[in-house]
Amino acid sequence: MNTPAPPDEPPGGPDEPPGGPDEPAEPAEDSPQLRRLRARIAEENRLRRWLRRAL
Repeated sequence: MNTPAPPDEPPGGPDEPPGGPDEPAEPAEDSPQLRRLRARIAEENRLRRWLRRAL
């Protein structure tokens, strides 16, 4: 009885970052980059809410 070969792994497998080897990996969950980005998003959302109320 022949055992089927495992399927070829698509690019971006478990050892490669999402998007392939040419794209940078996403920052770690608690990295300073990610914390700055979340703070910036929170500030932008706060300003948008303020603008909506002002109009």
